Amino acid sequence: MKKRIGIWWNLAEASRIFLVFLLIFALWGCAGLENTEIILTTGLSGNQLFKVGSSICTLPEAMVYANAYEEQYESVYGVEMWEHDFGGVTLEEYVKDHIIAQLATIKAMTLLAEEYEVTLTEQDQANVEQAAKEYYGSLSQAEREWMNLAEEDVRGLYRDHLLANRVYEEITRDVNTEVSDDEARIITVQQIFLKTTRMGESGEEPLPEEEKQEIYQKALELLEQISQGREFLTLASIYNQDGQITSTFGRGEKEAVYEEAAFALEKEQVSGILETDQGYYILKCTENFDRAATEENKVAMVEKRRDTVFREIYDELIANTPSEFNTRLWETVHFGYLNVERTGKNFFAVYEAYFAS
Repeated sequence: MKKRIGIWWNLAEASRIFLVFLLIFALWGCAGLENTEIILTTGLSGNQLFKVGSSICTLPEAMVYANAYEEQYESVYGVEMWEHDFGGVTLEEYVKDHIIAQLATIKAMTLLAEEYEVTLTEQDQANVEQAAKEYYGSLSQAEREWMNLAEEDVRGLYRDHLLANRVYEEITRDVNTEVSDDEARIITVQQIFLKTTRMGESGEEPLPEEEKQEIYQKALELLEQISQGREFLTLASIYNQDGQITSTFGRGEKEAVYEEAAFALEKEQVSGILETDQGYYILKCTENFDRAATEENKVAMVEKRRDTVFREIYDELIANTPSEFNTRLWETVHFGYLNVERTGKNFFAVYEAYFAS
């Protein structure tokens, strides 16, 4: 019997190894790796939860994640939320799937560390020891027993996280980090959109040409009013049919005709009438170069380049790596039953304190 799982994927997250706790029931940045199978097996022993190639994840390691998630969610939503049904999936089911997906990624990346001969320095190893002592020492006896956790389990997790980070850096170190202002430029426009389609039996359908001409004449009238000094935003609030008047974006986020016209505008300049398959647009540029947002976009673009390079290598590894998963062992884990005050520090916060670059 086999069960496919989609290994969690977000390389920017993987490089930083930083969890964002969000109540979203879709694995953002997740790609189902179709050639990867988690085999339900009796080949794993004791507390071994799953294996990716030769890399093994134990139940206590997964419980470190479980403890962090449980504390975060219960502090916001309360214990009763774990069994609440969100469209066919409970919060507990979602979080447990997310934990396995994240850990599977980390464990797979340690295999790449072996392949690329990436190792930890003596200082790295000393920091791993110290971080593990700090996290483990902050836990109450009840927390340790709930997780069945030993300090060596924590050391292993921190070591794997740091190796994953180091191998990502090694594989992507030669990626071009130069991004021009124009490539990354972020602008803001206001828009008036006049729709030239309507819902038909098979979905959105173009209006008859005669009706399209009437709408085009309305667009011309609006342009004339703007040229005579009528406030663009006032007209947009009356006539815009898109629901969104103001939009901030970079290159590659809009269809070609819209983007080309928008990026050609100077600040406060108004476009002509732009025709698309959906309707007519009139644009006004309110910011043609947002410096702060552009700098942020440069960082994001470089990360995307790194992700692309790394993803190609990672996907090849996953496509050719057998995996095993002890589903029965994981089914014994439930949230909402640790009825003691938590004293432990957050596992990921401790990691950031020691290893954030």
